[in-house]
Amino acid sequence: MKQLTIFLLLFLHFASASITNGQNDTNGTIKGTIEARGVRDARDVIVYLEKVDGMFEPPAENPVIDQINLIFIPHILPVIVGTTVEFTNSDNVRHNVFSPSKAKKFNLGTYASGVSREVTFEKPGIITILCNVHQEMSAYIVVLENPYYSVTGPEGTFALEDVPPGEYTVMTWHEKLKKTKQTVTVNSGETSIVNFKLSR
Repeated sequence: MKQLTIFLLLFLHFASASITNGQNDTNGTIKGTIEARGVRDARDVIVYLEKVDGMFEPPAENPVIDQINLIFIPHILPVIVGTTVEFTNSDNVRHNVFSPSKAKKFNLGTYASGVSREVTFEKPGIITILCNVHQEMSAYIVVLENPYYSVTGPEGTFALEDVPPGEYTVMTWHEKLKKTKQTVTVNSGETSIVNFKLSR
């Protein structure tokens, strides 16, 4: 009887851990590779699903775009609608952060080292981030409607995980390359492969 009790407790513990970690064996994965022509390599391509049913909450912890050595880091930041982004100045000079973009126009003014200011993005769209003080600085925030997205590294690989079964349109975005899309079917517990060839 004691051994049965221990077994049941262990079972409940691991079942609870699985739920807590957001694991769902009925969902699938979309993986693939980007081949990019006309740019240095295949990094900084955002791969995302165009439409997914459901309500999606922004993350509890705000993502950060930092300013280090006169560079916005990261250069490309995908977020979902409703996300608040922190713009931190880690340089020893003053910076100004602003955007003229239609989806979200703002100007945070000029602020000193160690200061962080916030902006909330309520609409989907492409947001260009600039600095009035240093015109060579730029970055992009891509505001999406769902959290099923991935940003490629130099090798161009991506993975969209925990995707509910169904048929989806997979989209790509890059600051210099043409947008592309493909239709993919996701089956329960399986991995679907989608590869893209992008050019200017």
